[in-house]
Amino acid sequence: MATDFLWIEDSAVLEDWCRANEDCRLLGFDTEFVSEDSYRPELCLIQVKTHSGIAIIDPMIIDDLSCFWRMLTAPGRTVVVHAGREETLFSYRATEKQIPNLFDIQIAAGFLGLEYPASYAKLVQRVVGKSLDKEETRSDWRVRPLTRRQLEYAAQDVRDLLVIHDHFAERLYKHGRLEWLLQETRAKQEELYEFESSENWHRVSGVSALSGPHLSVARGIWNWRDQKAKEKNVPARRILRDDLLVELARRGSTDPKHLLSLRGMEYRNTKPLIPEIAQVIEESQKEPPPRWPKKFRYGKGQPPSMLTQFLSAAMAFICHHKHISPALVATADDLRDFVQFRLEPDHQPETLPALLNGWRADLVGHELDELLAGKLAIVLDNPKSPIPIKFMPVDLK
Repeated sequence: MATDFLWIEDSAVLEDWCRANEDCRLLGFDTEFVSEDSYRPELCLIQVKTHSGIAIIDPMIIDDLSCFWRMLTAPGRTVVVHAGREETLFSYRATEKQIPNLFDIQIAAGFLGLEYPASYAKLVQRVVGKSLDKEETRSDWRVRPLTRRQLEYAAQDVRDLLVIHDHFAERLYKHGRLEWLLQETRAKQEELYEFESSENWHRVSGVSALSGPHLSVARGIWNWRDQKAKEKNVPARRILRDDLLVELARRGSTDPKHLLSLRGMEYRNTKPLIPEIAQVIEESQKEPPPRWPKKFRYGKGQPPSMLTQFLSAAMAFICHHKHISPALVATADDLRDFVQFRLEPDHQPETLPALLNGWRADLVGHELDELLAGKLAIVLDNPKSPIPIKFMPVDLK
């Protein structure tokens, strides 16, 4: 199905478009980007849908996109995305501001009990009854000129965003969950921005086995690698693989010959960096071990597995009954934290676990508390049902 759109590759045309749409209260937003060859994903196309139609903006030709980024961060306008992680990061890097009214239809679907996370194609099919053309999924969006077919493919990714928004927003409002969605999207944006500005050495696979000066070295190499990748605009793994980073930190050697003997260090892109790496290791060993990012743990060890399984089944029932996706409500760690928080009151930090905060507390936390207190019981209801249980109140007299 052909899709009409305005192709914008001139800054004056972009400014005219922004002025013409400055009063719009609803804006659909998507991007096409390539991430495998650069330090950060490379923005190749911006697709927008407003009441006036679809516009496709070429950020590889237009240097100044500030008028567009201001539209996204202006108060009083709802920006509609689907799984908008990269979209919100592109906006944040350009403005250092949060999108104040972000409506993610993927999260909205989870709040309505639909599949979460669901692809855009599935949501379009479910709500609009259309199928999306996916033939250009593997396009290299950096290559110019783009074909008409590529542009039509890009345009379809925002064509139905506002229709789905209207459908979901009405249902969320009816069920009193619109504010929950706004809370969740704000929280997810804040998590992304914190990740963006943090040292993430602790996320490297295998680094948790290190301690003391070995951990100092791991952090030092990570920061060096990150800066090097940023300067060269390449993925960090192309500077030095994660497994090599951890092994270099574990060995702690500053002898270039010993470093070269490590399998994987002989490659042509890594070998010339050995003297620099040796210097980083030497300097890092003088630094005190870094502290792990503070993550509240509620109690010690693991709660009884049968108890967490019991509460997991209870949460599945609550989510089914209240038409919300369990995957959106809590992870296994969230459930573990909730149980430990209640079982070990002497080890409680100031911060409440996720299931006792905000909308999650209203939705499931209070009922889980009643189960733990013995005020509710789970009984078998219908063995043939996907959710074969139900709750029964317990008379404590």
